[in-house]
Formats: sequence, C-alpha cells, structure tokens
Amino acid sequence: MATGDYGTGGFIARPRITLVVLVLASLTLVTISYKSHGGGIGSIFQNSLRSITNPIRSSADAVVRPIDNVFSGAFHYSSLKQQESKLQHQVSTLKNQVLIANKYQSEAQSLSKLINLPFAQGLPSVAAIVDNYSPTNTQLSVDLDKGSSQGIKVGEPVVSSLGLIGRVVSVTSNSSTVLLIADPTSSVGVEFGKSNHIALAVGKGSFSSLSVALVNPGTPIHKGETMFTSGLQGGIFPPGIPVGVVASYSYLPGDLQEHVTISPLANLAHLQYVKVLEWLPGGSKG
Repeated sequence: MATGDYGTGGFIARPRITLVVLVLASLTLVTISYKSHGGGIGSIFQNSLRSITNPIRSSADAVVRPIDNVFSGAFHYSSLKQQESKLQHQVSTLKNQVLIANKYQSEAQSLSKLINLPFAQGLPSVAAIVDNYSPTNTQLSVDLDKGSSQGIKVGEPVVSSLGLIGRVVSVTSNSSTVLLIADPTSSVGVEFGKSNHIALAVGKGSFSSLSVALVNPGTPIHKGETMFTSGLQGGIFPPGIPVGVVASYSYLPGDLQEHVTISPLANLAHLQYVKVLEWLPGGSKG
C-alpha cells in the first residue's frame, strides 16, 4: 500500500504544497495587476480586498475617534476653566478699580463744589473732614479733624457744598464738635418767598426734616421752594445760606400758624467734607 499519501508525512506535505501554491498565486496576481495598470483580475482582487478592509477601518475609526475626543476634550476643558478663572479675576479687579475711580471722582467733585461755594462768598473759611458721628439721646453732632490750631472757634457756622449743617459748639487743639441743625436744641432764622418772609427752622431730632415755626396763616408758600438763613437772631449765621426746601405745609381753621416742614439740603446723615466759616455771633468775622 502506498501509505505515504495518508501517513503523517503526507499530511505535513500537503499544507506545505498548499502554502507554496498560494504564494505563487499571490505573486501572479501582483504581476498581473502591475501589468494591467489597475485592471483585470488583480484590480478585482484589490477592490475586493478593499471592500472587506474598509468597513473594518471605518468601524475602528468610529470607536477610536470618540475616545480621542474625550481625552482631547478633557484637556481642553481644564484649560478653558483656567482661562475662565483668570478672566473672572481680571473682571473683578477691573470692577474694583472702577469703583475706586468713581469714589475718587465723586470726592473730587465734592471738594470742587466746596471750594467754589455759591453762598457765603468773601468769608474766610477752614476746610475740614467729618471723622466721626457722635449722636446721643440729647444731641445730634459730628466731630471734625480740625480745631483751634487751625483757627476754628466756638460759635462759627459750618456748611457743606449744598448748605448749612450746623455750628461749632466745642473745640480742642486739633478737633471740634458741630451741633447739627437737626438737633432739637438747634434753631435757625430763615427767610423765604419773594417778600422775604421770616420764620424759624427748629430741629426735630431727625436727619431728614426740620419744623418751621412762626409762619403766619395765609402766607404764600410753595412745596419745593428753598429757605435761606435770614442773618437775624443776633447774627448767629450769615445771611443767604441755603437751609432746606419745603417738604409739606398745612393749615387748619383756628391755628395761629402754618404747619411747615423742610428737608435739609445737606445730607446730614452722610457728611464728609465741610467748611467752617470765620463768622461769630453778632455778625463779625472770626
């Protein structure tokens, strides 16, 4: 029997022969493809091969690309968060700078108005800063950073850029205390209207309003009109300084006077820069 065809040697020989045949076939296809410049069986084989491998490549790309995007996005997200944090810090810094600039501008405007007062012109004065509010149950007052060393005396009027705020009631070497016109013990002679009607503005213990006494019934008065210091009362205050505007007025039959309130022109609750006028009771300069 020819057992060599079926023995172990036969089984080994056949795969070798098959491999040789496949290699030769491959070389033949390559040669044919080259000679036919992309046509013929070689081209068909290549096209078939591409049709098999292209979907595999596309599927691999479809899987790999999202993973690549995830890692790329993660790194970009971290970078963007850092940039966002940096920009937020810059914006915050700019906002603070704007607030500071606005504050300085407001202070500069206030000082400019204080230097160029439209009232009490010709009177010497000392500029000062309100460095402390000292209201008590019996007195509404503020402390200034200037005193006798700067020429300030008890009794002198004190104004803001908008109008009268009070008068000096005590002095030390480098500070002074001002009794505000809102204090219940404070009174200011005022005049108003085309006929210069005379009245008396009295503090009510409130920063926002004063009572006006001695306004005769029927006296012409208008809401919003300004009352000025009259210069009377023995000259405690020089004439012509704005005090407040009429906020309300009323009259009931049988009353001996009009009931009038005015709102101070100066913001008594938020004072910063003021001037002490060199004027003493009796109408004399300090």
